[in-house]
Amino acid sequence: MTVDVRQPTTDSSDRFSSVTVLEGSPHGILIASADHGGTAVYANRRLSELFRTPVPMEPGGIAAAALLLFDRNGEPMAFDDSPMGIALHRRRATRAEVQYRVPGEPPLWLDISASPLECTYGGQPLAVSYIHDVSHQRHSATELDEANQRLAEQLEDLTWVHGLTERLADRGSLQSALARVLEEGSLLLHADMGVARLFDDEHGTMTTQAVFGLADPDDEVHRALEKLTEDRCLMDEVADSGGALIVEDVETDPACGESFRELARTAGFRSAYAVTLSASDGRRLGVVGWAFRQPGRPTLRQRQLTGTYCRFAGQIVENTQLYERERRIASTLQQSMLAQTLPHIEGVQIAACSLPGAHGMQAGGDWYDVVALRDGKVALALGDVMGKGLGAATAMGQLRTALRAYALVEGEDPVAVLTDLNALTQNMGLTDMTTVLYMTVDPKEHVAQVVSAGHPPPLLIDQSGASFVRAGQGVPLGVVDEWNAEEKEVPLPPGALLVMYTDGLVERRGEDLGTGLERLRRAALSAPSEVGELCAHLVEECLDEGANPDDVAILAIRVG
Repeated sequence: MTVDVRQPTTDSSDRFSSVTVLEGSPHGILIASADHGGTAVYANRRLSELFRTPVPMEPGGIAAAALLLFDRNGEPMAFDDSPMGIALHRRRATRAEVQYRVPGEPPLWLDISASPLECTYGGQPLAVSYIHDVSHQRHSATELDEANQRLAEQLEDLTWVHGLTERLADRGSLQSALARVLEEGSLLLHADMGVARLFDDEHGTMTTQAVFGLADPDDEVHRALEKLTEDRCLMDEVADSGGALIVEDVETDPACGESFRELARTAGFRSAYAVTLSASDGRRLGVVGWAFRQPGRPTLRQRQLTGTYCRFAGQIVENTQLYERERRIASTLQQSMLAQTLPHIEGVQIAACSLPGAHGMQAGGDWYDVVALRDGKVALALGDVMGKGLGAATAMGQLRTALRAYALVEGEDPVAVLTDLNALTQNMGLTDMTTVLYMTVDPKEHVAQVVSAGHPPPLLIDQSGASFVRAGQGVPLGVVDEWNAEEKEVPLPPGALLVMYTDGLVERRGEDLGTGLERLRRAALSAPSEVGELCAHLVEECLDEGANPDDVAILAIRVG
């Protein structure tokens, strides 16, 4: 087929004698002149198919059609800035990706290459454009970009949740962990207040463990909160809703009972969102809920992130409950194994104390004991079993019992006592390592025999000042098969004070041990003369604002 075009000028008539080959092109082809800014001279059939409308052939029609052209950024493109306009008026080849937008229809993405022609038409310069439809590729690229964006958002969300979970795992107590869940959840959901309640298996009720954005626990809001469990447990309501409950408007939602509406009016919220906290085996532990002063609902993304976070939080709550239960058992066991009363020994004053650590969730293995020996002598022992929890507390009890037996048999030979204790530790596998400080005191001779198995040195305070007794040292028990050390004889002039302690009293994170020992030494110099007040004074002076990250045990003796 031959397409008839307008009669060209004589200098170009041969070039337009036949354009049959152009009609077979799979791409749109447009030849235009600069007449009236831009006039079509020839357009193949494919071009009309691309635009789904006949190509305007009237003078200036191409320039006018450029009003529907936009660049790849979506901004309007003037005809002079289009590839055809540049080829016609600036006489240089160019290529660009443009959008052709017809109102109410999807945009057509076009890859246009245009080049100036050497011939003219009606005295006007000519240019040719090759138009490729790249809409499919462009839409595929857009879909890929959108998919990548969704993946990036999901990765960002997972990273965010991972960070929250790591910070949550660092929270010490159950209440502080739940308070963190409410705080982080409120930021995510843009909530005004929140509450965390756990199920009490024994009584079949729920108890409030943490709140966010609510007033004093004794006010009417909390009293209204407790009424929620009188008819039906809120946890059941959330569970029946698939683990998450959305109340868009408390006043109009038929699922809200009068007790819940009373709570909403008292606290000042209109909508709520609650999520079940579940254990790893699916057992329901409780509910965390957030409330908003205005009616509404969290977005899908907010709900998904909150749900993921609360799944991790449920496992952490479960572990924290187990740890706290073990801590209570271990602490009870530990305290029960310590000497409840100290023996009365003529010529000496003895004081002792034991404080559980605030670091972690498990009790440690610090212990002390005082044993009355023959001839008015007394044996004092203070130890620290490596590890935490029930294992450390159990090992501590066995070691204390064994040491007391050895002290009664061979108490005047401190080295023999610790040698036997090391053999027992190795034989029974009680612990990998434990430090022990053991001494016998003869108040009549004013002398102490001191031996240590890797324990911090005792502090001696007398008229000359305060100094550490650093001799008589051996390795910790449980480390070597054959344990041995040389005992140190320490003179105790009248009024002298010997202080034994565990490392929790002198160690602080990020600080060398020497600094802690010096702090203890200075505190001992300013200690009250009454031995019974010594322990409280040392704790106040040596622990950072009263918080001891590790267990602390102190045992002190003063010779009269």
